[in-house]
Amino acid sequence: MMINNFRLQNFRNYQDETIQFMPGINILVGNNGQGKTNVLEGVYYLLTGKSYRVQREQELLRWEQSEFHLYGNFLLAHHKVFLESHYRDKKKMVKVNQVPCQRLSDFVGTINVIFFSPDDLAMIKGGPSERRKFIDLHIAQMRPGHVSILNAYNKVVQQKSALLKSYVEKSLKYSQLQLWNAQIIELGEKIIRNRADLTLRLQDAADSIYANLSSQKEKIQIMYIALGKKNVSEAISEFPQLLNDKLQQEIERQMVLIGPHRDDVQILLNDKPARLYASQGQQRSLVLSLKLAELELIRQEKGEYPLLLLDDVLSELDSFRRDYLIKFIESSNIQTLITMTNAEARLESGAFYYVEQGHIRRNL
Repeated sequence: MMINNFRLQNFRNYQDETIQFMPGINILVGNNGQGKTNVLEGVYYLLTGKSYRVQREQELLRWEQSEFHLYGNFLLAHHKVFLESHYRDKKKMVKVNQVPCQRLSDFVGTINVIFFSPDDLAMIKGGPSERRKFIDLHIAQMRPGHVSILNAYNKVVQQKSALLKSYVEKSLKYSQLQLWNAQIIELGEKIIRNRADLTLRLQDAADSIYANLSSQKEKIQIMYIALGKKNVSEAISEFPQLLNDKLQQEIERQMVLIGPHRDDVQILLNDKPARLYASQGQQRSLVLSLKLAELELIRQEKGEYPLLLLDDVLSELDSFRRDYLIKFIESSNIQTLITMTNAEARLESGAFYYVEQGHIRRNL
């Protein structure tokens, strides 16, 4: 998968800029605050329909503008794909080869992308929501229907939460809650199975990568904890009873206490929780292993590597991990977009682009 050229109009600090990318490594160099990360954010938004930095599209608009437009020409298995993303009148529209998409799942996964930044350490150090987000975003790229299931599930949880907080008569509330629970079980089981399957595959792919990074001295383990249980089959079979057991407590606390929206992905290093016991260097190796494992899983699924976006990552890695990442990219022939400051620009190979105040020029 490759991006050939990319155009931004009124996106962040860009008025109207077009970039012609090259195969292999593409390096965006410039001082801080010039717009390097905005390019990666624009590419990511075009491919996923979401920003990895903000929730609202209004924050992506250029100053005093009311609409933005993104365009990209891509190569997928020797076929050309043209993607557009438009935001105007507080609505967004996406087109694939000039055909409008009605739903997010209609275009997510058309071109796959892996994004990696220093903030991804939150996968290790942060709470369960960070790890659920990581897993769900990856599933969505390979199984776009997962987005629809998640959206439907979240709406049911919101409806159940509203009922729990309402002043409906207790006997009537019980019967209505049972109806919502039935939908939570139906949709939740699908989410749990998708997450459990991906977690197992990530474990297989990340295991050898981390072993290489740690010189075979350390072992990584990734486990999906569904409904508080390590055994996924057991969790699914007991799901109805677990919901029923929590019902009175949910009514008292007026919140939904059980379901895949509260699950976690446990990352262990040498059988200990990495969140508590891994050093900063070990945490970086864990995240790097998970990101490279993502690349491998998409290659296995789609037959080619996805586009890789590295935002200020190289400066955060020591020389060993940095060299390992670059060798992996070069040997696998993965098209990669990298941001770095002028002071960090040490890479000898790749196409260089200088970014200054929302303008980009190629260094020939």
